[in-house]
Amino acid sequence: MTYVLVTRPLEASQQLADQLDVLGFFPIVMPLYTFSAREPLPEVTSAWSAEPLRQLAIFTSPRAVQYGLEHIPDEQVDRLEFAAVGSATRSSLESRGVAVKLQAESGYSSEDLLQLPELSVEPGVAVIFCAPGGRETLATGLADMGWSVIKAMVYERIPLQPEAKQVDAIMAAGDLLSIWTSISALSLARKSLPEAVWTKILSTPALVISGRIQHHLQQLGARRVEVAEGPGNTELVQSILRLTGH
Repeated sequence: MTYVLVTRPLEASQQLADQLDVLGFFPIVMPLYTFSAREPLPEVTSAWSAEPLRQLAIFTSPRAVQYGLEHIPDEQVDRLEFAAVGSATRSSLESRGVAVKLQAESGYSSEDLLQLPELSVEPGVAVIFCAPGGRETLATGLADMGWSVIKAMVYERIPLQPEAKQVDAIMAAGDLLSIWTSISALSLARKSLPEAVWTKILSTPALVISGRIQHHLQQLGARRVEVAEGPGNTELVQSILRLTGH
């Protein structure tokens, strides 16, 4: 039986684990962080008064929508251009009645969004809704195009310590595949797991959702890292089936 280490936040991990369980896999649910709201810096509010500059509100994840949309005054919504990183983020915005103007035709990364030709025309003020330490590539890319960039850090990750039963399950797994959807999770795992467990993870196959995470994990010493077909649980399941020969 293939054991699958799932490191997404708890709700997404449990949903993926339920799907894998039905397919005959043995999921090990080990979320490495949860989330908490935080107040953005005052310049986020003042950004919306920058007339007549073009004003762009960029949401980088459904989590950013959950914690960030409330910080945009209702009277400003119709004046802003909304951009979404990935289809899940777009769906989250649209479910709240927000029209998305900018999204990459394909892909779900910061690099994909930066390829949009509309971003290089008449740059103004861009506010990126994200967590601390995230989306540096996006911020740098926009700044290089001439945008005045403000990072609205509206939520933060709260680390979770792996439990003994999770550690024991990893060590006992004869056939292990790990899932990684963020560099933050990798960093936390490296710091908090016993050395023998971390070494085992690096020596077994891993599935990631972007080339950036793939490169980071390879730099840490991982031997086999594959990029999934997409960031959602559906795409992860399909990629797991492909990797395991199902």
